[in-house]
Amino acid sequence: MSRALSTPAASGLETPRIIGRFESGPGPRLICLGGLHGNEPAGVLALRRVLDSLRENSLPFRGRMVAIAGNLRALRGGRRFLDRDLNRGWSPRGMELAENLRGTSAEDQEQAELIAVLRAELAGDRSDTRVIDLHTTSADGPPFVTLADTLRNRTFARQIGLPLVLGIEEQIDGALLEVLTGAGAITLGIEAGQHDDPVSVDHHERAVWMALIAGGHVSASDVPGYQGMRQAFREAVRGLPTVFEVRYRKPVAPEDGFRMHPGFRNFQEVEAGAVVAEERAGPVGVPEAGRLFLPLYQEQGDDGFFVVRDVHPAWLRISAGLRRMRVSSLARWLPGIHPARRRTDALIVDRRVARWLTLEVFHLLGYRKSRVTKGWYVFRRRSHDSRIHTED
Repeated sequence: MSRALSTPAASGLETPRIIGRFESGPGPRLICLGGLHGNEPAGVLALRRVLDSLRENSLPFRGRMVAIAGNLRALRGGRRFLDRDLNRGWSPRGMELAENLRGTSAEDQEQAELIAVLRAELAGDRSDTRVIDLHTTSADGPPFVTLADTLRNRTFARQIGLPLVLGIEEQIDGALLEVLTGAGAITLGIEAGQHDDPVSVDHHERAVWMALIAGGHVSASDVPGYQGMRQAFREAVRGLPTVFEVRYRKPVAPEDGFRMHPGFRNFQEVEAGAVVAEERAGPVGVPEAGRLFLPLYQEQGDDGFFVVRDVHPAWLRISAGLRRMRVSSLARWLPGIHPARRRTDALIVDRRVARWLTLEVFHLLGYRKSRVTKGWYVFRRRSHDSRIHTED
């Protein structure tokens, strides 16, 4: 590996919507997305490599893999997006407007085309369909996996061999993977490293192979250089904990004049109150101790930075056991908690009564925070989290 990043983000990248596909008879499906942000070409380049290798080496293969490019116009321009972030508009309303072409932005057309492609690729039974969304970051740092915390997603994510980051979907609205998880697919996001670093392409290539192995498309023994890929991942994440959860997001808008201080890396430890950025209103500090995550070092984007904290893997095992025992069904009987009137999968929590460890307890039981209002949380049960899966 370690081949040059032949088309850096700054110079743009030309690609068709369907980068390529590979299939052999019935079996599982793997849908791979690259370039949902136009300044992140590494995923597209890695998918080309994997497809080329599958064809050249005639590997025994089961099922189907399809590689899809995201924001074609932004990829050509080497920009994160042209008019709006294509990975923030996947609400029901946003999808309806895009699909009916009632929007006016370049990303409306991109989203309408993606909806049509994804609908066709997801047709039929989705229980054995996996989706990986390939991204890079503006800050330096090791590769990692993001996921909606369902048991199915956990089982898939553990087979990739990278640290897991839980809860980012609670902090951002309208991400594509959240929609696909709700539609019944098993989903992961892969963050491979810095945008223009050639190693990011290598990491993405390795992650796609691991996803193909995890899904039963190919055998590890048939994949060229498999042991070397595993070793490269181990070295890239050496010294890092295996699981994190997102605790805080710093939102930014263009008028804020937000600027990160230089030199921060993903997962760098920070103390509560540490000043990490500046904006027109003054210095920006970290609200609690943890690790800095996805610090913003690019012109476009509305996430200034996140704060994550380490999670001991034992909590995931406890959580899996509680979910299998259906303990979540008892939550509605606790003080300060009420079932939602129109949704069987939602609970309303009075924050004045349920004060202590509310988020942590509901995460253990398989709920996600979907809304915060004055004095109330609204939690929803995570979709497709009732099947039994073995934790590694």
